Amino acid sequence: MLDLARLTTIFMEKNHISHITCEHLLTIKKQPQPTEHVVLDLRDPLEYDAGHIEGSKNVPRRELVTNIGSVVPDKAHHIIVVVGPTLESEIETIHDDLAELGYEKVEFLAGGFDRWCEISMPAVDDVLGGEVTPEEAGAVSKDEEPDLYEGEDLEETNEPLM
Repeated sequence: MLDLARLTTIFMEKNHISHITCEHLLTIKKQPQPTEHVVLDLRDPLEYDAGHIEGSKNVPRRELVTNIGSVVPDKAHHIIVVVGPTLESEIETIHDDLAELGYEKVEFLAGGFDRWCEISMPAVDDVLGGEVTPEEAGAVSKDEEPDLYEGEDLEETNEPLM
């Protein structure tokens, strides 16, 4: 059975969208003189604050076209795009948007932040500060779905939540 990260990688290969593995990104980040690259995390700010790749910059997907220039003014930089669970068509749209804006050195992190956590790569938490474990960063086991209401007695009411 193929996992989501592998399916996304197959999609990117088929559509000639460049991608990079988590292991390769970690190697780049550990170089004494790292290449001129920007790790661009397109997840929502709450997800980003809960855990992200150290040194990454957050531009929520909905703000990408309007804010990319202030975050990555040099279009010659190598951009490594990090996403959360994303539809294949959205990856293609992000790729096309960046190309139209003049960013040519763009690669996607294969499997996104979920894959980064699955293989226990280091993550940083802006809320608690410092490094966090993959579980703390929000990675969900691929073998089981989280039970959001586990252990809670929910009572049906007609009262508004707020």
